[in-house]
Parts: sequence; C-alpha cells; structure tokens
Amino acid sequence: MRDDFTLEIRRYAAGDAASCRACIVQRQEAERQIDSRLRRGEDIADEYLEQMHARCREYAGIILVAVAADEIVGLVMVLVRVPFDNLDEPPGEYAIVAELVVRDAYRRRGIGAALLRAAERYAREGGASELRIGVLSGNYAARQLYTREGFTPYLETLSKPLTGRGIVAD
Repeated sequence: MRDDFTLEIRRYAAGDAASCRACIVQRQEAERQIDSRLRRGEDIADEYLEQMHARCREYAGIILVAVAADEIVGLVMVLVRVPFDNLDEPPGEYAIVAELVVRDAYRRRGIGAALLRAAERYAREGGASELRIGVLSGNYAARQLYTREGFTPYLETLSKPLTGRGIVAD
C-alpha cells in the first residue's frame, strides 16, 4: 500500500468481526513480545472481542475502525462513562481509550494518531472531561505516540517478580 492512501474512520459494523479479531490477535502477540506470560492472541481473540462489545454497552463506549483501501487497518475502543471506584479518587467518571491497534503493515503512517483523535472527539461529545489510556511500560513506540498526542503520565504501577534468587520467605 502506498503512503498516499485515503483513511476512513467509522463505527464498527457487524461485518467487521473477522478483521477486528485479526487486530486483537496481532496486538496480543505484540504485547507477548514485551511480557511472555500473556496468553496467545488466537486463544483469547473471540472472547476478547465479545468482552469489548460488553464493555462498550456498560460504559457508553464505541469501537471505531480505520479503513484504507477497503481493508480494516486498525481500531480504537473508547469508553466514555467509566466511574472512579476508589474513595481516594476524584468523584465522577472519566473516559478511557481501552484498545488501540494499528496493523503492522500500516504503522508509522498517522493512523494511530487519527484513531486517537477520533476517540477523543467521541469522548468529548459524550461529555467526558478527562481521557486516559494505559500502556505497557515496555511499549516504547506506543508511549511516544501517546505523548505526541498530549497524554502525560498520571499513575504508574511498578512490578517486581517474586521468583528466582534473592527471594526470602517469612
């Protein structure tokens, strides 16, 4: 595909399931390169896509797909009405980009940024005042994209494996 393609971002439609499933498999396998403990994409894709639709229904969300040359080349899922759950958090709700995938062959062409902007528009139109996104710390390319699109770190969860040498049991 040439770099001067026309990109359309539209709502997920019933006929998009197979292409979106392929996006999920690819995203999961990319994340398995960062954390090998994650399950295989093929093993989770069908159930995961069902879960995405359920979360959209629960949190006023939407799945948008990026189409170029009549092919789905990426997707974004944004949830608009996610409640803060903990007492030490602000009252109310926030929006979150819960999924963002661009197929490998189409990366570095502005599709991820376009999907993020579409997700932000949807969140704003839905009344959200804050948009969040999560990322594996080792996913440097995604972190760079999110920073370029105006996201800043808010909370980080640090991890320490408790296996191997140096672990002392009480």
